[in-house]
Amino acid sequence: MSMMPELLAVFGRLHPILLHLPMGLLIGLAVLEAHAVWKGQAASPRLLVFFAAGTAVLTAGAGWVLHEEPSYTGGDVLEWHERLGIATAVASCLAAFFHWRGAVKNYRFSLLAAVLVLLPAGHFGGTMTHGEGFLLEPLEEGFGDQKGGRPGVPDPQLAEAAPIANYTDHIAPILKARCVNCHGQRKQKGDLRLDTPEWILKGGEGGEAVVAGNVEDSEIIFRLSLPPDDEDHMPPEHKRQPSEGQVLLLEAWIASGASFENEFTLIGGLTLPEDQPAPDKEGLLPASEKAVAALRAKQVHVQRISGETEQLWVDFAAPAAKIGDGDVKKLLEPLEDHVADLSLARTQITDKAMGRVSDLIRLRRLDLRQTAITDAGLEKLADNPTLEQLNVAGTKVTDTSIPLLLALPALTHLWVWESQLSADGIAQLRAKRPELKLNAGDSADAVALEVEGDVEFTSDAPSVDAPPQEALPVSLVPSNDECPITGKPVDPKYTIVFEGKVIGFCCPNCPKTFWEKN
Repeated sequence: MSMMPELLAVFGRLHPILLHLPMGLLIGLAVLEAHAVWKGQAASPRLLVFFAAGTAVLTAGAGWVLHEEPSYTGGDVLEWHERLGIATAVASCLAAFFHWRGAVKNYRFSLLAAVLVLLPAGHFGGTMTHGEGFLLEPLEEGFGDQKGGRPGVPDPQLAEAAPIANYTDHIAPILKARCVNCHGQRKQKGDLRLDTPEWILKGGEGGEAVVAGNVEDSEIIFRLSLPPDDEDHMPPEHKRQPSEGQVLLLEAWIASGASFENEFTLIGGLTLPEDQPAPDKEGLLPASEKAVAALRAKQVHVQRISGETEQLWVDFAAPAAKIGDGDVKKLLEPLEDHVADLSLARTQITDKAMGRVSDLIRLRRLDLRQTAITDAGLEKLADNPTLEQLNVAGTKVTDTSIPLLLALPALTHLWVWESQLSADGIAQLRAKRPELKLNAGDSADAVALEVEGDVEFTSDAPSVDAPPQEALPVSLVPSNDECPITGKPVDPKYTIVFEGKVIGFCCPNCPKTFWEKN
């Protein structure tokens, strides 16, 4: 598959880096031109003007590509940011054009227009990144007055008569429902676990997840507070988000000292959330409706495995001929916590797609029949703790994968017929994993339990292999050999019964003539 989509995505993500160049250059040019007008000097150097216009075009292009990513959303603020960014690039190009033509007045007017459009574009960009009102927030009454310097975090010392909460009944269920799927025993993104007090206190790559008494420095609250479309926001935008009440409850717990044993009070009018998570028996909440709808829009079959679980069966059989690596990565990413039964048989995937497949933390059954998967792709399933059934029939998997297959702890069923596994390799699998139900297409032919006897006819009808004349029942054999109309030989297919006799004709027209005459 072409690398162009991936390269475009990388180009789009350069937008936050590139945008500072045109901002500084255009504003700097505006200052230089204002000074030149005041002193009656010539316009700025052409190279500087062209460089500013070029960076503006690159930045706007990268922003447009970034906006095209399916997970990148921002509503009206993003739309206005994009429109004004493009307008800035257009005005910058006009300024460069007029400078090249020597039309200094038009150049300076276009430069002024570019700067005037740039300012609101930057404002909308800042709003997306830091939230509404970020610029003037320090001027608001009460900013930084409360403990920790974070507005809206109640000080435990101000508590009067307030509801009582605790970690076990109120905090742990929130973490289990919203965080543990990616930060638990099976999976630790960012080297962070949030399933036990010991691991919570240890933190992860981003620092301390919880700093007792300090909400502002607690990484978990920082990530929750980022805009949903920020790549560092947690949970990711496509995951189900905690409610505002649940976030406030986490903040109150941390502000009170983040005790795993003692109760804490809810102050400032905060109450226990009514939407306390109610996950299934495995702590799994329903899959994203948007993600399921995206699969069904591609004609992919998706349904819950049973009524008692939120785990999913996903089968790409219907659109298999059109499904490639990019489709698998995009469609399965929002459901990596839910897919337990996955069929990619006959799709156009390669080893690249197996990286996403390996992220499915509940995967128990995987069908890769007649795909281009090789040993390199299968290697990404190494030590998978949940995989029970694997079908690699008709793939390029070879004996190189035998150690990996032997090491899969939960594997009970394996299909390898028409793969590149040798007879010796199959024998090795059977010898070292005798309990494994391995289908290599080399089992003995089945023995019939019962065989039906010879067919016996119960009528005087001739054999089905007999010539046409003999195949007719005796009662329908023509009594004549020549057609009574033309005198030609009789064709047994054209007969009638007349006055108790079977009369044959040579063609379908003669019976009609015969009836007319008789």
